[in-house]
Amino acid sequence: MNSEWKNDSEPYGSFAEIYDRIMCSVDYDGWADYVEELLNKNSKESQEVVDLACGTGSSTLPFAHRGYLAAGVDISERMLKLARQKSAQDNLQVGFFQQDLRRLDLPRQFDLALLFQDGLNYILNEEEIYLTLNNINKILNPGGLFIFDLTRPGLRYSLGRESTCSAEFEELILIMESSYRADENLWSARLTVFQEIDKGLYRRYREEHLEKDYDPELVTRLLEQAGFIVCGIHPSFRFEQAKTTDQKLTFVAEKKS
Repeated sequence: MNSEWKNDSEPYGSFAEIYDRIMCSVDYDGWADYVEELLNKNSKESQEVVDLACGTGSSTLPFAHRGYLAAGVDISERMLKLARQKSAQDNLQVGFFQQDLRRLDLPRQFDLALLFQDGLNYILNEEEIYLTLNNINKILNPGGLFIFDLTRPGLRYSLGRESTCSAEFEELILIMESSYRADENLWSARLTVFQEIDKGLYRRYREEHLEKDYDPELVTRLLEQAGFIVCGIHPSFRFEQAKTTDQKLTFVAEKKS
C-alpha cells in the first residue's frame, strides 16, 4: 500500500462527520422492513436486537423507533459519538458499545444480531471470520437469529479491472478509485472527499478500504462450526434462494438451541 494511502486507525474514522451526508440515499427503514419480513418468514419474533458495525446509528434507530430494545456496536468511537447524539435527539434509549467484532463481549444476550454494510467482508482472514462468528453466537439467546450481508466483489470486477467514479453532494465531492486483486480476493476502494468549508476553500479526506471476497460455502461452513444453522441465503432485499451469480447476499443463521 502506498504510504500516501495509509488507513486511518478507525475505518471511516476521518469520514465520521460527513458519513451521513454521503449515505443520505440509503433507505434504513427499508432495511428494517426487510429484516422483519425475514423474521416472519422464519417464524421468529424478536424483541432485542444488536446492530453490529452500526456506524452512526442510522441502521439501529429504526428498530428502536419500532419498539425493539436496541443496541449498537462499532469499532469507531467517532461514529458512535454521532450515534449517541442522534439517539438522544430522538429520545430513544439505545446502548452503544465501542468494540472490535473480533473481540466482541457484550453484557447481555439478544434475540437478533444484524451485520450489514459489508461488515463481514472487512475481516480479512478466515481465522478471524470464525472468531467473529463465534463471538456473535455467544451474544445470542438460543434460537436467536444472525442476519448479515456478504458482498461478492470478485463477481463485480473482471480480472485486474480498475474503475473510478465520482459523486457530488451539497458542498461535497466524492471520488472512489477501486480495483480487485484476484490473487488475494481483495477489493480495494480509495476514497477521496473534498468538502467546501468556505468559498473556494476545501478540506480533503482520504481513506483506503479493503474487503475480502469470501465463497458462500466457506462462510456456511464457518457458521456451522461456530454453532449456527444456516436457514437461508438470499439475494439481498429479496427472498428466493441465492444463485452463484448474485453479487450481494443476505444470510439468515440460527443459533443452535
